[in-house]
Amino acid sequence: MPHIRVLSKGARITAGALCLLFLLHTLYWLGHDLVTLGPGTVGDLWTGGASAGFGGAPTAAYPVTTPYELGLALLQGAAVGTAFAGRRPAGGLLAVATALTLSLRVQAIVSTGSHTSTDLWFVGGGGIDDSTLTAVFLSAGALVPLALVAAVVLPAGIRAWPRPGRALGLPPVRPYGPAGPVSAIALGALTLLWVIWICYALTQSLGSGPGASLEILFTGQGVLRAMLGMAPGWAWLTFLPLCAIGTILAATRRVAARGFALGTALVLLPVAFLALIGSLRTGTLFELGDVAPGGALLGRVQLLVELVGSVVVLVLMGRPGVPVQLGAPGVPGFAGPGGSRVRGPCPWPWCAGAVRAGADGRARVRAGRRADAGRSGAPGASWISGTSWVSSTGRVPGIRRISAAAGRLRPAARELTSLTWASAGSRTGVSAGS
Repeated sequence: MPHIRVLSKGARITAGALCLLFLLHTLYWLGHDLVTLGPGTVGDLWTGGASAGFGGAPTAAYPVTTPYELGLALLQGAAVGTAFAGRRPAGGLLAVATALTLSLRVQAIVSTGSHTSTDLWFVGGGGIDDSTLTAVFLSAGALVPLALVAAVVLPAGIRAWPRPGRALGLPPVRPYGPAGPVSAIALGALTLLWVIWICYALTQSLGSGPGASLEILFTGQGVLRAMLGMAPGWAWLTFLPLCAIGTILAATRRVAARGFALGTALVLLPVAFLALIGSLRTGTLFELGDVAPGGALLGRVQLLVELVGSVVVLVLMGRPGVPVQLGAPGVPGFAGPGGSRVRGPCPWPWCAGAVRAGADGRARVRAGRRADAGRSGAPGASWISGTSWVSSTGRVPGIRRISAAAGRLRPAARELTSLTWASAGSRTGVSAGS
């Protein structure tokens, strides 16, 4: 059986601190657009009611952010909060936040670093303010090394649970009941749609269809509508692996499934919601057009699946998970007395039930789940019939200390008995050996 693997505290705090820097960067540029353009113009740009450079926004105040930045801010905020609070979904959330931050900022470096007055990378961006463009380029360039550091810290900080001689702490949790299979179906559908989309896009680009060239498809040259915009092909390279990994984790009910699925849904939900509002606002939700009706239909289906699937994943994976039980399938052993590692099913009484954290920091075991718990004559039957306490290392408190103390007291007890018999014999005239 594979080990249960969780993120160590040091790696969680370090990655959380780095993710806080990512969050501050995202919030700064979101605030920049709200102050420079105004909330109304930002809303118009995000819902398709206006186009930058064509009357939607002043040319000197070209937009920086997209709906992806809004979803990224939600994801980074959730990752930072769970990391510093010590919540179990922190590992998956930090992983998704790091991957998306790295992907989006690499795209920003390429686009802002390549844009010139003669080589336009942004729609209607011939008169973009150079100071803002330079600030986006430098800030994104500063974040990429930090994201790479977080990408190294997270896998390096993964540890097996439980570890011999270490405090158990709060147990990892798996997705409860239907949360795993349903989330796997939703993320699997998104994975399939991304595969179909790239096949369609490549067919249009390489064939005689009206599709864009591969350079425009994957870099966004000349079609980006914001300085932090993401090209369609780059979005495919980003979300296809995330959705595929999330599908596998949810289907196998891994302990990282909740954080990974929640992180992916947090990013996709605002993007899909704003796109739906834009389609309803412009009246194009049910219009496929004459140029590429197949691509338009695929886009509508993907939009609805992202919206509904993200809501379902957030509702199901947002519920409390099922704590991993020591000795259960998937947990190869437990910390026995003395910190020894015991293989196989966990025997009584260390795994009488689910482990919970008590007020004093010790692991609290909800007992009374064994078949022999209430059987008359079962050793400790009355003890395990209710709620019992074990130490943070999984040992029953006091048993080893009591046994050791009893061993040390036996010689003294024998000597005291001999002295008592000798004293009684001297008074009564009877020898101790008679």
